[in-house]
Amino acid sequence: MPSTGSDRTACCNLVVVTDDDAPTLQGSLARGPTSRQQAIDEPMIPDDERYDLGKQIGRGGMGEVRLAHDIRIDREVAVKLMRPEQRDPDTIARFYREARIQGRLDHPAVAPVHDLGIDAQGNPYFVMKRLTGTTLAEVLEGRAKDPVIREKWPRRQLLAKFVDVCLAVEFAHTRGIVHRDLKPANIMLGDFGEVYVLDWGLARVIEDSRRSRPIVPLPGDSGGGHTAVGSVLGTPGYMPPEQIRNPSVDGRADVYALGCILYEILTGHAALPSGMEALDATLDAPCHRPSERFPELSIPELDEICARATAAERHARPTAREVGDAVQAYLDGDRDLARRRDLARHHARRAQEAFAITGDEARAKAMREAGRALVLDPNNVDAQGVLAHLLLEAPDQIPDIARTEADLERAVTRQAVMVWMWRGYAALVALMLGLFALPIRHIAPIIIGQLLIVATAVTVFVASRRPLPIKSPIFLLILWLNTGSLACGALIFGPLMIVPIYLVGSIAGGLSQPIGYRWPHVAIPHTLAFLVPLGLEWLGVLPSTYHLDHGLVLTPWAIDVEGPVAAILIVTSILSQVAIISVMLVMQRVSQDRAQDRLHAQTWHLQQLLPRRTTSRKRRPASDLGR
Repeated sequence: MPSTGSDRTACCNLVVVTDDDAPTLQGSLARGPTSRQQAIDEPMIPDDERYDLGKQIGRGGMGEVRLAHDIRIDREVAVKLMRPEQRDPDTIARFYREARIQGRLDHPAVAPVHDLGIDAQGNPYFVMKRLTGTTLAEVLEGRAKDPVIREKWPRRQLLAKFVDVCLAVEFAHTRGIVHRDLKPANIMLGDFGEVYVLDWGLARVIEDSRRSRPIVPLPGDSGGGHTAVGSVLGTPGYMPPEQIRNPSVDGRADVYALGCILYEILTGHAALPSGMEALDATLDAPCHRPSERFPELSIPELDEICARATAAERHARPTAREVGDAVQAYLDGDRDLARRRDLARHHARRAQEAFAITGDEARAKAMREAGRALVLDPNNVDAQGVLAHLLLEAPDQIPDIARTEADLERAVTRQAVMVWMWRGYAALVALMLGLFALPIRHIAPIIIGQLLIVATAVTVFVASRRPLPIKSPIFLLILWLNTGSLACGALIFGPLMIVPIYLVGSIAGGLSQPIGYRWPHVAIPHTLAFLVPLGLEWLGVLPSTYHLDHGLVLTPWAIDVEGPVAAILIVTSILSQVAIISVMLVMQRVSQDRAQDRLHAQTWHLQQLLPRRTTSRKRRPASDLGR
């Protein structure tokens, strides 16, 4: 009997199983601990002194289970005693029935019954082998939460234990006994590799041997095969549809429960809801196939045997041995290759159909279906062709999720460029301050230009503090502030002096940055900052700042600049623009080279997954893929 114990409340209408311990019942089968030494000296101990009872380890609907020491044999055993308040003729008959059924099943996966009798208080008892271990229900629950338990109990090992359970159930069926309450809580995994099928209290005896006394049937197991209204024997969620309607079932009911247990081992989830909600679901479902709810966990061979075992029509179910043999064949590597290839062709066909449709969702579906096909059959040519084109050819439009990730990467690069830009504007502020040392004709354009450059520097500094969305309005603000600065420069120096240098550099820098705005948003304002002042001079609104006299003569409007000073201003402007543009282009080039290297490395790795002949860069129609 398991050390964990189970609380089983039984009646003729419904059996509900929980895992809570109940208070210890009174009673003893031995007079005291002194009889242990007597056993050493005198093996023939009287029956009423044979068992030295210990602590309670479990409690059921009819009694309790306690540890005990068999003084005669000198071994630890488990004793199941009937509680005095449960002692009526029907319950006593059921108690003896469970002991006799369990004792009849002489199998390593069924705890042997050593003794059967009545204690000094008149309470029936039977003695079993003491079991130690953990139930499959506890293991499955622990696997979902604890990686240590997952490592201790890998799925392959649980499947091997499941095969042993199937053989034990098949053995019971050959002896005319149907368990009727198979579930993970009634399967114990021993501490030393043992497997036990527990709790035969609801078992049905289909036929009794003439050489043994007949076993009393439970209510609902009468020869007529009818049961009282509302009578259900078993655990909802593991019993088949026919057991809900009539408890007089055969071995195929246990096969259904085995299918539900296999489903739970494969997926980590129960095939049906728990409690009474499972009854309607049991009656409605044609079968339970793990791949329908958990395709990523699907194993074709086990998926098929699980569906067959849980078929609503009991005539379609295999035997318990056939279920165990199918799982063992999987564990031995004898897989159903034809079945896997059929499934692979099905997924490959769906991949081709999705590939022929445009759109992110269709492309993702084609990728998933092709991947599933190759998992089932790595040599499926159709799936290889679809996967090759999906992996090696970019879509016409980048998917939204990929675009978001790309924009984030660009934002990081753009932020680094902004750091260098505000430093350049700060240097330009210092350069503009030097204009106040020159002879000034009109101070207003100089002051306005200085304020605009300061505002631009501050705005760029704020923008450099964190990555910004690709279409942030702050970029338009920087563009227009920069345009205003260029316009003021055209008023100070004239449209043809210095301004063209900054104009070219500013347009090149703006267009090289991924700011999410089309090129006219950058080029047109900058061009207007040059053309408008030049047009006003042509129209005579502003005095002309240039004339031809044996060459082009430039005369600034707002300041008086002599030849050497003008040369210094022009050279300084050229050098500053060369430095700023070089920094931006180098950073862009480094980012681009890094992205291209990563792309080509990923492409090379993907090519290694596919046969050489499927890596052609030329796209063919979906119907021709893989031919």
